Amino acid sequence: MSRRPRPLTARQEAVLAVIKVWLAERGHGPTVREIGARIGLASTSSVAHQLGRLEARGLISRTGRDWSKCVLVEEQPARRPGLRSRGPGAGVDVYGR
Repeated sequence: MSRRPRPLTARQEAVLAVIKVWLAERGHGPTVREIGARIGLASTSSVAHQLGRLEARGLISRTGRDWSKCVLVEEQPARRPGLRSRGPGAGVDVYGR
């Protein structure tokens, strides 16, 4: 039995939106303080916590030590259980049937 991932919280969505816009406009990620200023959080710890949760979910990753070097991770298309790939050799077993 697989669990469906929980939806993003409103705060996580806001942080992700800030990162997307910032990367598109400037080509690099915002700092923790810049994210906090955009979404109305004064605590850098709160912002870092949200960034950590997004990283744990696989939505962002850091290319360096600090968060200003974060990148968006491409979302993989959701696979439905029980469906086979339609790629080369799909539906063919090891005996060619």
